[in-house]
Amino acid sequence: MNNHRRLQLKAGLVGALAASALLGASLVHAADPVRIGYLIPLSGSAAASIGKDMSRATHLAVKHINEAGGIKSMGGAPLELVEVDTRGDAKVAITEVERLITREKTPVLLGAFQSGVTFPATAVAEKYRTPWVVDLAAKADITERGFKYVFRPTQVPASSNADSMADFVSFAGKATGKPAKTVAMVYENTDWGQDMANTLRAKFKAAGIEVVLDEGYPPNSPDLRPLVLKIKGKKPDVVTVTAYSADAVQLHKLLAQMQVGAMAYVGSAGGQIDSNFIPLVGKGITSQVFTTNGWAGYESSITTPFAKKFWDEFVAANKVEPNELSVSAYVATWVIKDALERAGKADPEAIRNALAKTRIEGTDLTKLVGYDIVIDEKGQNPKKRYVMQQITPDGEYRTIWPENLASKSYRMAWPANAPKP
Repeated sequence: MNNHRRLQLKAGLVGALAASALLGASLVHAADPVRIGYLIPLSGSAAASIGKDMSRATHLAVKHINEAGGIKSMGGAPLELVEVDTRGDAKVAITEVERLITREKTPVLLGAFQSGVTFPATAVAEKYRTPWVVDLAAKADITERGFKYVFRPTQVPASSNADSMADFVSFAGKATGKPAKTVAMVYENTDWGQDMANTLRAKFKAAGIEVVLDEGYPPNSPDLRPLVLKIKGKKPDVVTVTAYSADAVQLHKLLAQMQVGAMAYVGSAGGQIDSNFIPLVGKGITSQVFTTNGWAGYESSITTPFAKKFWDEFVAANKVEPNELSVSAYVATWVIKDALERAGKADPEAIRNALAKTRIEGTDLTKLVGYDIVIDEKGQNPKKRYVMQQITPDGEYRTIWPENLASKSYRMAWPANAPKP
């Protein structure tokens, strides 16, 4: 064989190898997407504005995961959301879960924020042995009924939220020498509202704080004035408000307009941390509002390039700052990403087994959310905790409790600033 022929063969071999490498790279890049069935309220209920905030954060998480190379153990497979608007309706969610599993073939589900929707819908996923990552629904029984396919990494039962509300009221009284002696509890008559009320009632009694009003109301009520008149008549030192956005806006406006005159109004990380709350209620009124929050805020949490990228892109795209709801939704999506990497395939059983062994500690992700993510035998995260925040006269949320996480640049006002309707 002459030299010319050898060079031709060598060149051909090099070309074939290069083409093979390019084809392999193309195949890796073109790995089939992993489809996530995503259920969230985007219309039709008081939680729709919250749902939209969470959806934006979930889509941003998918974008960031895909930009970083997708699921590397699956050849760079990108994530793809199959999003469903539950409309805050459990019947819609139940139907859609079955469709997502049987027709859309989604191997893992995410959502659905509202306890009254998530509780029955997750039962369908359990029946089909399809893993579900709960983002924020707080009903205790979601993860306390022996299910094996339901996981709650960024939320804990409502009782922990209510514990924080009552413990803070006691703390504020001791810290300032101005204790609250009476409290009025108002809450929406849903699974979430009732769970919150049950714990608050017991905690206030144990703390020696008299509950002078204990009243639920139908969510999405067109006129809550009669309820606020009842509150005013009881002259409570503190009012606790467990409500989603529309009801929370109406209640806090009425509490100020009707001059109830409490020392403080304490919210439950529902409507009070919705991005529309301060603009719709007004800074003059919200300056008397405290609220629990599952996230300690910018000052405590935006401390890494990973966190700053999330914050900057969310603000640029949505013109509002992230809150607990959006942060938790963002992080829940990364929890699925972590499980998929360890599962190595888009198989429901493999994903379920990986989720059950989740242990994310000391990472950029946990620094953003403010706690480690460890799944226990019930499928929930015992590391999750709540803080208490006060809304400043400038319309900013500042963490004031517990003391080790309190803002260094803001001092708690108790009693709170008088509202200006």
